[in-house]
Amino acid sequence: MTKADNTRGSRDTKTRILVSALVLFNDQGEPNTTTNEIANEADISPGNLHYHFRKKSELINALLAEFQADARRVLEIDNAEAFTLEDFWVRLHLLLEFTMAYHFMFRDTETLVDVYPGIARALRGFAKGLAAAFEIQLRALERSQHLSIAAGEVAVVSRNLVVLALFSIRYDTLISASHDAADSALRTARAILGTLRPYAQSDTIGQLDDLSSSYRP
Repeated sequence: MTKADNTRGSRDTKTRILVSALVLFNDQGEPNTTTNEIANEADISPGNLHYHFRKKSELINALLAEFQADARRVLEIDNAEAFTLEDFWVRLHLLLEFTMAYHFMFRDTETLVDVYPGIARALRGFAKGLAAAFEIQLRALERSQHLSIAAGEVAVVSRNLVVLALFSIRYDTLISASHDAADSALRTARAILGTLRPYAQSDTIGQLDDLSSSYRP
């Protein structure tokens, strides 16, 4: 086996470990997941996992790097000047896929930030970035006459959308709703679209209602 093969094999093993950790964290929570369980899920020995990640915190830091890279893609807006309701819908899909992929971070926030300060910084940065992205999108939808929002209300509505997008999972847990990430994402999508409805122009209300009906769990 060549050095390149060894490097590729090591990289593939690391990827398997990270994917396995993410699956287990999302399923049963990070505090309830041991490194031995992650090794078993990745079909490797505990010693092999320890070779790549000596401590659980190193594994978390690696996942955080993936989180931040994915977050940048979620927050990107290619052309705000030509932004439409359909573009908002696409961005909403990307956002929900993202929060589903890192479900455990939004569900177990308080527990995690006490142990891993990097998670607090990453979530704080993402929340601020998402609020700014929503503001850009709402102003664009106002310019394209899909919505009618007073300039002073845009920041407030954006903040409400961020709270819905990132913390609906916590509400579902509180009221003992389904813990399934997909069901939670559907409820979040409907809540976000419902929040926009009072600001929708008459021609847009029907579009929002059609989109919202497609998100029934």
